[in-house]
Amino acid sequence: MTVFHLLVYLSLLVFLAAVIARVVRIARMPIHLRWELYPVPHEKGRAKYGGSALEEVDWWTKPRQVDRIGELAAMIPEMLFLKGLWEHNRPMWFGSFALHFGLYLLIGEVALLVLSGLLSIAGATGGILDILLSLILILAWVGCILGMIGTIIMLYKRLADRKLRLHTNASHFFNLLLLGAIYLTGLLWVASDSSYAANVSAFFVGWMSLSAMPALPAIGYWHIGCVLLFFVYFPFTHMTHAFIKWFTYHDVRWEDQPNLPEGKMQAEIEKLESQIVTWAAPHVNADGRKTWVDIVSETGEEKKEK
Repeated sequence: MTVFHLLVYLSLLVFLAAVIARVVRIARMPIHLRWELYPVPHEKGRAKYGGSALEEVDWWTKPRQVDRIGELAAMIPEMLFLKGLWEHNRPMWFGSFALHFGLYLLIGEVALLVLSGLLSIAGATGGILDILLSLILILAWVGCILGMIGTIIMLYKRLADRKLRLHTNASHFFNLLLLGAIYLTGLLWVASDSSYAANVSAFFVGWMSLSAMPALPAIGYWHIGCVLLFFVYFPFTHMTHAFIKWFTYHDVRWEDQPNLPEGKMQAEIEKLESQIVTWAAPHVNADGRKTWVDIVSETGEEKKEK
């Protein structure tokens, strides 16, 4: 095992540990205020016209019919093609789509590299490996070009668009520059190395099997370094919306579980209602001793001082 092996494993360990910790933390957060927005895609047979189970008499006593296919049909276009951005902010769409979809293609490349690495370790030769290497090369080219275009467009928009600049800070620029560095070094590596697919595949075989890694061109090491930095940096940034969006959809936008007497949700709400309120806003009338139940039970009448 070399220092390079250790860097790869350490980066992946930090990435996985931090992502898991963040997912657990978010999953344990208090129940969100219900939005009551319709249609909800998992309303079986009703979502297409904006209906819900609330149309039924005594709806909470009847079995819920949840349409998971409907959920996927709503989420996949948003996750892959940024459907919401296309519908509500068309000028921002292409740059953001190119930036994100380029990354998706590189993730697909990594998945194929892992597969080809496992097959190589298992002793496979020719045939399927040649097909995988061809696909890896295509994904690298298209992903890096598309991602580079998206990076340039989004950097320009954040610099030139006055309204967008108001919502831009240093982290946005750093994120774009880091992604741009990944795309640029990847593009230069693919363009300058006629054996790119074979070399990057051999690199994966090396770190997966703890065996010797191939000698790579300098730009290859720069590219891998940028990718490893991204792995370590990603879990601590707002780029984690990549998976937090799952909670946004299922626990906020689409959350419509009935709150039944003596149910799990009711117990959680009662626990939250018993919390001490420390808000400083005078209209809340909190004194550091009252609970939410105390505050909402008040009449709102001001007490006159004697």
